Amino acid sequence: MLITGLATVSSTTCLAKITEEPSLRDKDTTTVKASKYNTGLFLNAEADEKTREISLGLPTNAAGSVQVFEDGLPVSYTTAIYHYKSWHGGTSASYTGSVGPMETAMRMGDIAYYANSLNKVGSDKRSSTIKYSLNQYIQNKIDANITGPLGKGWGYSLNAFLNFDRGSNHLSVYPFRDRHQFYKGAISKLFAENKGEVSLVYQYVNYMSIKENVGPFVFVGDGSVKEIDGFHLGTDNYYVSDRDFTFMNFKTGKMTTLDYIKGNTDNSHHVTMNFSYLLRENIKFTFHSRFKSAESSRTSMNISGIETVTADNKYQYADGTTFTGMIQRRNLLHFDVSEHSWFNTAILEGISNRHKWQAGLDLWFNSTGNVTSSGSTAHELKNNPKRLYRNGVAFYNFNTSGEYYDGNDHKIAAFVSDEFKGWKGLNVKAFLRVEHQGLDGESANNIGDDTSNSRISDFNLTKGKITPFSRSYMNGGLGLKLDQKLGNGFNLIAEYTAVRKHNHLLNFAGYQVPNDNASDTWLLRGGLSYRNSWLNVVSQVLYISQNNMQTHNSFQHSLEKEVGDLPLGYTETVDLPIIYGITSLGWTTDAVFSPFKGFRVNIALTLRDPQYKKFVFNPTFSDGVSHTYDFSGKNVTNLHKTEVSVSPAYTINKWNFYLTARYISKQYINKTNSLYFNERIETFCGVNYTMNRNVKFTLNIINLLNQKGASGSISSADLVEDTSNYHNYIMAGTFIRPFTVEMGVTVNL
Repeated sequence: MLITGLATVSSTTCLAKITEEPSLRDKDTTTVKASKYNTGLFLNAEADEKTREISLGLPTNAAGSVQVFEDGLPVSYTTAIYHYKSWHGGTSASYTGSVGPMETAMRMGDIAYYANSLNKVGSDKRSSTIKYSLNQYIQNKIDANITGPLGKGWGYSLNAFLNFDRGSNHLSVYPFRDRHQFYKGAISKLFAENKGEVSLVYQYVNYMSIKENVGPFVFVGDGSVKEIDGFHLGTDNYYVSDRDFTFMNFKTGKMTTLDYIKGNTDNSHHVTMNFSYLLRENIKFTFHSRFKSAESSRTSMNISGIETVTADNKYQYADGTTFTGMIQRRNLLHFDVSEHSWFNTAILEGISNRHKWQAGLDLWFNSTGNVTSSGSTAHELKNNPKRLYRNGVAFYNFNTSGEYYDGNDHKIAAFVSDEFKGWKGLNVKAFLRVEHQGLDGESANNIGDDTSNSRISDFNLTKGKITPFSRSYMNGGLGLKLDQKLGNGFNLIAEYTAVRKHNHLLNFAGYQVPNDNASDTWLLRGGLSYRNSWLNVVSQVLYISQNNMQTHNSFQHSLEKEVGDLPLGYTETVDLPIIYGITSLGWTTDAVFSPFKGFRVNIALTLRDPQYKKFVFNPTFSDGVSHTYDFSGKNVTNLHKTEVSVSPAYTINKWNFYLTARYISKQYINKTNSLYFNERIETFCGVNYTMNRNVKFTLNIINLLNQKGASGSISSADLVEDTSNYHNYIMAGTFIRPFTVEMGVTVNL
């Protein structure tokens, strides 16, 4: 059976069915049911290839995406290799759902919402599913799976997922913005009269992705934006057609030219073994083990400032013709990352009397390296721009943001939980996780007063020093959840969850030795729920806080004197490690109405106030200019305070209609909160037609209102209070997917 509960999501407050991994208490270990959680919860208006982040009021620590568990284990050990590049559920999954903060705190030592899935590994009868979809921007997706028996308890599953996506802004550098290839095969064996099952799953992924959903626009100054003449945000191309880029290898110091496609491709291999055995009718043992080997080559051409240049600035086209006018500067970051990880998790769980308990052990190991080389480049500010050269070169100012580490990370953790059905309608659930984490390796940090590893222009490790490091930490988490029935459909609910974390290898990548203080996160929420035959509502107050958060921020400064080959007035970008905290107090109300047969509507409201705390830093630029800034008490940038979601759905005969409309309030652009983007509405709708038990047609529309959803930051304004210079300001930023119509068909055989 599936253990299904209702949980409130604090940013979307969508009353989703948070369905846990299918219980190992079932006598029939081969039965796996599909989750029916609210699909609108993870719909992502910004990108098709990854799941939408669900924020609890804290910014995401990783740029990748929401963490994903598959077959009881994380799909990626390190955020340096994004999780969505190692996972695709689709037809290969027998179950897909999500896991709430308390469960992830126990299983991962983190407070967040994670995706969760199980692989198909075999069945007692042959079945196959093929899904195909396309849209008007020439995206083609094919997802196919075949599952069946091999006789005498043996079973198999084969899957292929292919995605060829040109994107709405057809890039001139390459026909596809995303080209994904996932191949998966599984074999399983039932034994001991179906009390036990063992399976082996292999997956290979080739993932090419160019992150280029950016473009220029006019920031009016009142929170609104308008398009620049000659450039249509969302459909025009804003990257050059050059296939090659040049960088100074941060480790070796050698100048390297690389194909842009090879510089944005991941290759990974996964081998997973799953074992389960029903020891007694109500006690079951499971063991999951996964080995992963992955190499990631990722190149980001992050947008930087826009400025007007004259002939004195010495910018030219490739043929040497002098360029004058507006240019878009870009910060090049080229990552060479590896992951060789081995996950092992054993769990014993059971039911006895009024208790539902679980005890587990994690043995996780990872060997990984990261060489990040950086540089600067520029191009025209127009559709299909041309590369610009400065002093005859296309790339320059190398490695001011360079990073390096090579090391090992291991975690040994024990966790226990118990759910107790008490008297007079009281349910209590508690967990405890204790984790030892060990880190060792080498990096390029400044030790003591030694500044030889400071990142200045053209720095590389042949000019610096390799510095070894070794750390040993104790992490963990605990939680308590209460649910008291009050009668007449009312319940009183309360939850407290806390976790403690320390550094991971990525914190050693920069030139500064990371802070070894623990980062603690506390989540406290409570409220009322009510349920009857046609209404299910949850209303909660939520408080979340995290201290000692470590991040890197880029700050811009116009040089006040000539430094090396950088002229007076050149806008320099400095990457600075920062330690800070965040608190957020909020209220969520979430209701599901089912007033008549076939109709269901989910209405959700979130109010919150995320603020920085102890956010003090002192950037120093190449010309020696330095200043101390304090943003404590300011609202967190790029996090909205209010969100309202309305998701009606109606089913009649063979037709199903759905709509999701999501209101997102204004978001601050800079740390001083003096600039912001206005609110926006994200819309999704569609219709499904089930022709028969074998064939289903779908029509989905993304961004029905065709909003631009422009967002981003103005690095030069991050530190300003006087915004008069940023009225009708030309900038560049990201956009949400434009109006998109996607058609698909699913065939089951």
